[in-house]
Amino acid sequence: MKQLNETLKTQIKEAIESAEAQSSCEFVAVITQKSGNYRIYAFFVAALSALLIPHLIFWLTDWFSIEKIFQWQITSFILLMILTQLSVVTNALAPFAVKQRQAALVAQQSFRKFGLYRTSKRRAILFFVSIDEKYAEIITDIGIDAKISTETWQVVIDTFRQNLETKNVAQGYLEAIEACGAILKREFLAEAGDVDELPNELIVDTSN
Repeated sequence: MKQLNETLKTQIKEAIESAEAQSSCEFVAVITQKSGNYRIYAFFVAALSALLIPHLIFWLTDWFSIEKIFQWQITSFILLMILTQLSVVTNALAPFAVKQRQAALVAQQSFRKFGLYRTSKRRAILFFVSIDEKYAEIITDIGIDAKISTETWQVVIDTFRQNLETKNVAQGYLEAIEACGAILKREFLAEAGDVDELPNELIVDTSN
């Protein structure tokens, strides 16, 4: 995650602290490099290509025997499997819709994994990014959902995802946190004695 150096991580932490100071909500930012393993698609492409390429050569010319074609298939499959193990190739081969669904699933899992559902007032909000899938999501707990509909966040989410398209991950976080903070402070003013229950630092999840 080269897009996020220590300075940018500090800026995200400060943005969270500023937003939390203005409302009684908990803000958590999570980032992961990838949300899934898509090697099954790489295997499928390698197997299909190894099956078809030698037959295409045989169709164009009759210079090769059946035994030679079989050797070509084995060699092609091995070479293609090596090539498709590269993450950039694997990600390119996986369907966009599959990657988006997987990232959405990991976002929901992260909400529970990092304890956002356990806050005393149930007013936590998650800012989730999956780099390889170019996926960003904002998830809120039931305490926030009771007053603010999920549709309210859609404009913020759309902008968040647009920033990912330009690889401006840090700016995406900062703008999303600020925008959501402005919405939440209108409904959930900061209260005396509020306890910071969740980490303010950007959580880099490497388990996926």
